[in-house]
Amino acid sequence: MGIDLRQLSQALADVVARAGRSVVRVEGGRRRAGSGVVLSPQRVITAAHVLRGDQVSVGLEGEVRSAKVKGVDPTTDLALLEVDGAPLTPATFSDGAALTVGQLALQLGRPGETVRATSGIISVRGRQKVRLAQGGELDFWLEADAPHQPGFSGGALLDAGGEVVGLVTTALVRGTSVAIPTVTLQRVAAQLEAHGKPRQSWLGATLQPLTLPGDVQASTGEELGLLVAAVAPGGPAEQSGLRYGDTVLHLGDDTVKTLDDLYAYLRADHVGQTVPVTLYRQGRVEKVQVTLGARP
Repeated sequence: MGIDLRQLSQALADVVARAGRSVVRVEGGRRRAGSGVVLSPQRVITAAHVLRGDQVSVGLEGEVRSAKVKGVDPTTDLALLEVDGAPLTPATFSDGAALTVGQLALQLGRPGETVRATSGIISVRGRQKVRLAQGGELDFWLEADAPHQPGFSGGALLDAGGEVVGLVTTALVRGTSVAIPTVTLQRVAAQLEAHGKPRQSWLGATLQPLTLPGDVQASTGEELGLLVAAVAPGGPAEQSGLRYGDTVLHLGDDTVKTLDDLYAYLRADHVGQTVPVTLYRQGRVEKVQVTLGARP
């Protein structure tokens, strides 16, 4: 059976019209406006890099509203806005679990008064969590080859059914438009709503990777560890007795060989937990109990 291109064309136009009601213009003090996606009737999620200062306005067709910044996470380039006035129309979100490379994708932005759209396909859909250079974490990597137009940062990436599968930004990887998956933006938005910033547990020490000497490897069974290079005064590490020169081998039951291992362990849900830290100190393996704090 052949594809009726006129029906396909109209179906795509209908998707843009429907989803476009939930894509807004965001003017955040920069010369060029960005876009945002309506998360709930009074909340908009956008790309943090489109903001400059706290004076923000949000626009739809023929309407401009004032907004305030509820929270910003520069590590994932996300910002949450609280919008004044009547309830907005929330977008319909999908977790992207069914996305596969080659599926049709639409990218929506509102850099001006009207919504704009580009189309392409899903070009990358990773399966694993990704640690960003900025320190944040994406639940998976997502890219589409839809052309990124000026002012589209903070806009929506849609699947063919019109559900939002990600928020687009050019700030995470130089020269590349990436879509932040909805599971990531919803997780970060919840933290910004509650705390105004991303929540992460805190050890209170500066660590650096270390290859253990051969005799230490033989006694501990570990080749790598994290050397304590500095301890924050009054922080969890100092209070537990962790000190400069110690080498951390395990946090809880997890082996920590790299900084990525450390960041993966210092999740929001570990704030306030007391965990055993296995370390190598002056020729022997010791264990101390550390109550993790919240990152200042």
